[in-house]
Amino acid sequence: MFTSIIIVLVLLVTGYVLRSIIKPKNYPPGPRWYPFFGSSYVVQQMSRKYGTQWKGLSKLARDYSTQVLGLKLGRELLVVVFGEKNLHQVFTQKEFEGRPDSFFLRLRCLGKRLGITFTDGPLWKEHRQFTLKHLKNVGFGRTLMEKEIQKEMLTVLEYIDRKKRKSVNVKEVLPLAVMNVLWRYVAGEKIKEDRLKSLLEILNMRSRAFSMAGGWLNQMPWCRYFMPRMSGYALIAKMNKEISDIIEEAIKKHKCNAVEGTDFIYSFLREIDENKETYTEEQLKTICLDLLIAGSQTTSNVVEFAILAALRNQGVQQKMYEEIKNTLGDDVPSWGDSYRLTYTSAFLLEVQRFFTIVPLAGPRRVLEDTQIDGYLIPKNTTVLISVADLHFDAGIWDKPHEFKPERFIDETGALKNSEHMYHFGLGRRRCPGDSLAKSFIFITFVGILQKYRIDCSNGILPSDEPNVGLIAAAKPFTVDFVPRTSCDSSN
Repeated sequence: MFTSIIIVLVLLVTGYVLRSIIKPKNYPPGPRWYPFFGSSYVVQQMSRKYGTQWKGLSKLARDYSTQVLGLKLGRELLVVVFGEKNLHQVFTQKEFEGRPDSFFLRLRCLGKRLGITFTDGPLWKEHRQFTLKHLKNVGFGRTLMEKEIQKEMLTVLEYIDRKKRKSVNVKEVLPLAVMNVLWRYVAGEKIKEDRLKSLLEILNMRSRAFSMAGGWLNQMPWCRYFMPRMSGYALIAKMNKEISDIIEEAIKKHKCNAVEGTDFIYSFLREIDENKETYTEEQLKTICLDLLIAGSQTTSNVVEFAILAALRNQGVQQKMYEEIKNTLGDDVPSWGDSYRLTYTSAFLLEVQRFFTIVPLAGPRRVLEDTQIDGYLIPKNTTVLISVADLHFDAGIWDKPHEFKPERFIDETGALKNSEHMYHFGLGRRRCPGDSLAKSFIFITFVGILQKYRIDCSNGILPSDEPNVGLIAAAKPFTVDFVPRTSCDSSN
């Protein structure tokens, strides 16, 4: 009897091991799978070797001569797509609109599958539409928002001026300015500065600590009990607590009508009174969390990279200043000026190509068996989208590793090639805050360049190699902002 039990157990374990290492028929090429861990070790090894998960996965794809890389992380099937045709398919087709239901993503959403960023199906469709509609109703994406951005741009200039030509780390002021604009439409007011700085620091740590695939915490959630710090669980728990406190305080103030005017939280609370089925305070909290995280770093990081690129390319900087001076004079910039400042707009497109803020977009969950490039992608497979590889594709861009704003200007002086830029995504999951991001990037950068020359602060030119975690960020650097004079245009 005992022998029979042992034989059955051995057969069960053997069957499980075999199933865990055998790939589905016509699955995309990639490294071999090992029992229990799949190809996790190979991915971790390549990520360490090449400095980022994106570069490690890109090298694996080249090693296997494929634009659809097939992996398995723990028990999770994972595919990474490369090339414009494949990216367009995943961004736009409905079978790729799902989101994985993983421990890591639930933890990011305060422990439940709520909000709009990492949900799918009817809840996502209804609440995404509600969020966009009611943000627009209170001025988001309209002229009123542009005025808020211009006010924050002036605050940034005042901050620089207070430094009295001392070296400035723009990371100290740019993220605060973006968040102040965003939170005005979500909660009707600014977040207290000391609290906001603490929150942004935690979000920066989170970005550096985790990969888009979630890392070991996603594959082995139980490790949080034995390694809360090493696994990153303690960091996310701390971040969740800090964000929850900010959001709960804002909701409480709105319930007491202590915030003047109209905003998204007021709109959602009214909906709760009328429709309690999916409109709950937990859902409101998670949507606010989604908006905070989405707007906290990406936009300000683009402006920081633009300042870095202007510093490293002085001739380009001077050409932009002359265009701004000749076109705007001392007028406060607006988004409408982007069509007149062709070279400056081309420069900002090149910044977003050269320093792709989200190198690996996603994750998406396949809603039904489908194919990419002739390979079978089984239902519920997780898909990552390599945007950065497209932005450096030599088949699209001439000398892609050179910084050249001119690549976005045609022979008539008009902008071109912007259709190959996927920095805000495509389709129904396109970034909902792109109107804020584009306006803030343009207005703030032009406003700075209009008033100051960006110079090296210590005689050493900062590196243009970014730090890449969940998103890309510039390595720490400082610059000198030298006030413009009437002779600058002739230099």
